[in-house]
Amino acid sequence: MHPGLVLAAKGESTNNFLIPNGTFFFELLCFLVVLWILWKKILPPISAAIERRQEAIRQQLEEAANAREEAERSRQEYQEALAETRREVTRLREEATAERAQILEQARAEAAAYREEQVKALDDRLAAERQQILMSLRGEVGKLAFELTEKIVHESLRDDARQQRLVDDFIADIGESSAAEVGASR
Repeated sequence: MHPGLVLAAKGESTNNFLIPNGTFFFELLCFLVVLWILWKKILPPISAAIERRQEAIRQQLEEAANAREEAERSRQEYQEALAETRREVTRLREEATAERAQILEQARAEAAAYREEQVKALDDRLAAERQQILMSLRGEVGKLAFELTEKIVHESLRDDARQQRLVDDFIADIGESSAAEVGASR
C-alpha cells in the first residue's frame, strides 16, 4: 500500500489548506514582525530622504523663481538704462548741433567783423597813400609847372612870393579835381 493511503487509513488527518494550522500562524507572525521592522527601521530613513529631496526640489524651485524675477528685474533695468542712454545721446546730439550752430554763427560774426576791420584798414591805408601821393604830386607838379612856365615865358620867376602863389593856385585846382574823383569812386 501506498504510505499516504496508509496514513489516511490509520485515521490521521491530511493537510487541508483551508484550515489553518500552526505553520500558518507562525508565518503570519513572521510577516507581521518583518512588516513592523520595515515600518520602524527602514521606512523612516526612506521617508526622511524623500522629504529632504522634496525640500531640496522646493528650494531649487524657489531659487529658480527668484532667479527668474531677478533676471526680469535686470532686463527691465537694462531696458530703462538703454532708453535713458538713448535719451542722453539724443540730448547730447541736440546740444552739439546747437553748439555747432552757435560756433558757426560766432565764427561768421567774427569773420564779418575781421573783414570790416580789414576793409577799414585798407581804406585808411589807401587814403593815407592817396594823400601821400597827392603831396608828392603837388611838389612834382608844382616844380614841373614852374619849369614849364619858365621855359614858355622865358622869364625868370625867381621871386619866391610869386612862385609860391602860382604853385598854390595850381595845386588848389588839382586838389578840387582829385576830391571830386575820390567822392565819385566811393
